Amino acid sequence: MKLFGTSGVRGPADQLFTPQFCFRLGYTYGSWLISKGKTGQIAVAMDPRDSSPRIKTDVIRGLSACGWEISDQGVIPTPCLTYFLKQTGYLGGAVMITGSHITANLNGVKFLFDGEEVNKKQEIEIENLFTQHDAPASDNQVIPVVTRSDAARDLYLDMLKNLADTPYPSWKIVLDTANGTQSQIMPALLSDLGLDFITTEECDIQAPHFVPRDTEISTSFLEASRLILAKGADLGLGFDVDGDRIVFIDEQGNYIPGDYSCSLLASVSDSASFVTPVSTSSVVDALGKKVYRTKVGSTFVIEAMKRYGSKFGFEANGGGISSEIFYGRDGGSTLIKMLNYLKHRGGSLSRSVATLPKFYLFREKSDCPFSKYAYILDRVREKYSSHDIDATDGLKVILNNHDWLLFRGSGNAPEFRVYVQSNDKSRCEKLGQENLAWLKGLINPSVNTTTSGYQSLSELESQDSLRVGDSITSFPDQCSQVIRDLVQQYIPESCFLSKNIVISGMGGSALGGRIIAGLERQQLKIPIVVSTEYHLPNFVDNNSLVVISSYSGNTEETLTSLAEARSRGAQIYILTSGGKLAEVALDQNLPHYVFSTDANPSTQPRMGLGYSILALITLLSRCRLIHPIKDLNHLPDFLKKRQELADSYFNLAKQLVGRIPVLIASEHLKGPAHGFKNQINENAKTFAVLFDVPEANHHLLEGLTFPSTLPQNLVFVIIGSDLYNPEINRTLPVTVSAVTRHHLPVISLKPVGPSRFFESMDLVQTGSFIAYYLSLLNHIDPGPIPWVDWYKDEIKKI
Repeated sequence: MKLFGTSGVRGPADQLFTPQFCFRLGYTYGSWLISKGKTGQIAVAMDPRDSSPRIKTDVIRGLSACGWEISDQGVIPTPCLTYFLKQTGYLGGAVMITGSHITANLNGVKFLFDGEEVNKKQEIEIENLFTQHDAPASDNQVIPVVTRSDAARDLYLDMLKNLADTPYPSWKIVLDTANGTQSQIMPALLSDLGLDFITTEECDIQAPHFVPRDTEISTSFLEASRLILAKGADLGLGFDVDGDRIVFIDEQGNYIPGDYSCSLLASVSDSASFVTPVSTSSVVDALGKKVYRTKVGSTFVIEAMKRYGSKFGFEANGGGISSEIFYGRDGGSTLIKMLNYLKHRGGSLSRSVATLPKFYLFREKSDCPFSKYAYILDRVREKYSSHDIDATDGLKVILNNHDWLLFRGSGNAPEFRVYVQSNDKSRCEKLGQENLAWLKGLINPSVNTTTSGYQSLSELESQDSLRVGDSITSFPDQCSQVIRDLVQQYIPESCFLSKNIVISGMGGSALGGRIIAGLERQQLKIPIVVSTEYHLPNFVDNNSLVVISSYSGNTEETLTSLAEARSRGAQIYILTSGGKLAEVALDQNLPHYVFSTDANPSTQPRMGLGYSILALITLLSRCRLIHPIKDLNHLPDFLKKRQELADSYFNLAKQLVGRIPVLIASEHLKGPAHGFKNQINENAKTFAVLFDVPEANHHLLEGLTFPSTLPQNLVFVIIGSDLYNPEINRTLPVTVSAVTRHHLPVISLKPVGPSRFFESMDLVQTGSFIAYYLSLLNHIDPGPIPWVDWYKDEIKKI
């Protein structure tokens, strides 16, 4: 029976770690130790997840059935227990109950031997014994002999303090232990070292929930980054649950990947060589010393360190291994070595990291049955057959001197990982998203129509009967046409004198108003209101400018608003392509702009956003009711240039398939995000919702727990901007952290542009492309809107 993965025995806490299974694990390990001539006690410890005490109890019962006495060391880090076993002569072995960074419904068991985790050869011996050995029933009546002790904790603390080159400068440190096993040890250590520190809210071992944190994911430490900036701290420390990994956050709040922090330590090591897995970036290769690459997993790194005589090894997750201390990952000693490094370098962490060559890494994973691993690797070989491939662990595809891809299945959980390295950030992200989407297509046949992944875009576009895609591509041309036309359009002087503005329209016809409201909210001298109802606000009178906007000119609600505006004596301006509105404008000599729709081949009003948005913005700008848009004439060329990223929009759409998009936006991007949501509804026929921050922080965060299927059904799309006000950019990472802590998937979308307006228009176009591609991936024609048409037909009967 296959028991061990990359790191110990892991699996579902309730399904795998039954009382009988845990008893057999303990009995098998205890019997194996006896076969190795070991005597004395067995030390047992655990992490603070809910299932750990139960698993520990049943493992202890199995050990006791072999005659072992138990030294219970409580909740301590894995390296603490490992060091204790190495330094203590009366122990025959040790067992750590921990799932490390994996989610709360999973757990694991690690077996230690001779001061380190059992190696791969020893794992096979234990597996064979487990399969061949008939353990007694789990209801065996042997009463365990258990002694509670804090000896491991005390010994580990003493080792770390002796390693420290004190005194240290008067640093201020932010500590984040994921409510895990370092939550008691680290505060005690930092205090004993005379360091000033503050903790995040996740440094309480008694907290009701630990944080299943992957130290290779930068968003895991957003709260620590926020505190560093808010408190002016010099350094941030982030641990995983069982305390064998640490990552650092610099004084600017930047997450430093584990391969970079460990490369700094390697640079001052007296070791002639280093060992690290194939998944680690090439940064360590720039140090000028021999680097040996292994499979992913600390046991493989340790075996290679012994084979090649290397004194230091590490993984990209921040797990440093120092042979002079013990052969095992240790977040504690890695921390002390970093403090010593920074003391002697006399500068900030950011300055030290800046001396290393810059490589960008993309690391993502997808749930995947173990049974599909071989199939996926075969497809990788086919797709990249013309490239050099390293099969050390999974398949590493060498693209060039700086770029590589790595595909490997996890040994701990049913998930497949994609790694990408490049020295170009945009290329790294593009390669990562493309290959992740391709991988998901292999895993999930429901969104995969061929054995090689998704259908090509050209194949999918055959579903687009009304040329919706062509209309999106013509969005810049729509904008260009309006800019050119409205320069010459007559606007009555009375419009310039308005004291308030009401924009009456539905859907895309009102989108321009939403965008203006977001852009101008802090600068408007007069109120602006978007009305998407039958009736106008009560304040509308002869001092109001009411813009009647309807692409088709036949929208019932808008026609009703026009009649009401005329009855109240309001100033009126009509924006339309024709229909009844154009007839009324011409018959009654009302100010108007009737635009031609040559750049909207789909003829669908929702795909003529360039007309609707730019007409309104240009009109109000000419009336001097909003600030002039800088470089407006450059907008069409800007939008055409952005269309070169269509492949990345397609890959992002793939991540939305089969899920409910939850859009999060703020300030000037709320308006275009509203349009994005509507396009997902109308074109992709997909339910989607939009929340704006900071308002959503005061209610949405409490609604992420139930139903329990939310992580399988939702995907959060976080729409960010460097042009948000500082308060938003300070708090938005905390919002994202709350979402990820509920194990909800997150996608980041960041429009670009030289101004808020250009960013807004970029999001309008990007959202249109993504929604369009999502419709194609859903295998549905984006053009027809049968339910909206049905609704319109039904209300005509009333």
